[in-house]
Amino acid sequence: MKPITILLAALLVFAAAAVAAAAEENIGAPAPVRLDVEKLAGLGLEELEPFPKEIVLSGRSKHSYHTFFSGEEVVVEVYEAEPAKFKIDEPWPYDEFIYVLSGKLVLTDARGEVTQFVAGESLVVPKGFLGIWEMQGNFRELVVIEKKAYMRAEESE
Repeated sequence: MKPITILLAALLVFAAAAVAAAAEENIGAPAPVRLDVEKLAGLGLEELEPFPKEIVLSGRSKHSYHTFFSGEEVVVEVYEAEPAKFKIDEPWPYDEFIYVLSGKLVLTDARGEVTQFVAGESLVVPKGFLGIWEMQGNFRELVVIEKKAYMRAEESE
């Protein structure tokens, strides 16, 4: 065998071994997470405890949720609520991305400015928000929240 043929054969064996080793290392790598369409439609969600009565301005504090993903950086959930209006008099604990799936969300900030969001629209409620949070109709939203801030808020409740 010619020296170049031996060298090429050795390189091919080395390359194949490297590809196999890389494939083995990636077996434990994270995979995409599919969001269950039935949960997004509000089916089979877990009930939440009612909000404290002192913040409920109108409606019922009946709501439910499902956590799709809780990773190192973010939490992704679907949340559903019956029509209700709440006062947010403690600063909102985290930045929250919301995509409205159904119903209408009406937010009134501390200055009295009213903003409405309907199905198909998205928004960010910034950390520190104060005001009125009103959910109308069959309200359902997809939310994404920074994990550490979310965990701190859950621990303080």
